[in-house]
Amino acid sequence: MDPTHMTTQEVMMYAALFNAGVGFVVGLVPLILGIVKGNIKFGVVGFLACLVGGAVLGIILSIPSMIVFSWLIVRGARSKSPEAGTTAGTK
Repeated sequence: MDPTHMTTQEVMMYAALFNAGVGFVVGLVPLILGIVKGNIKFGVVGFLACLVGGAVLGIILSIPSMIVFSWLIVRGARSKSPEAGTTAGTK
């Protein structure tokens, strides 16, 4: 068997593609959560942040961005809900 030779640039490209795939899978969490909660803007931005962060630093950057954007989506969904205890039309 002949050994396979790869340049450093090829290794870095394959690592970035693999990590972008990991970021893609992790980024589906805020994307789906944003669609379900009705906050598509944060869902798409969170997905892209996980994808790019995954390509750059892998799980080290994609997991925290997933957590932050999921929190922002859930927090935004709570603030849009009607407040309990208020009644419309009373004086």
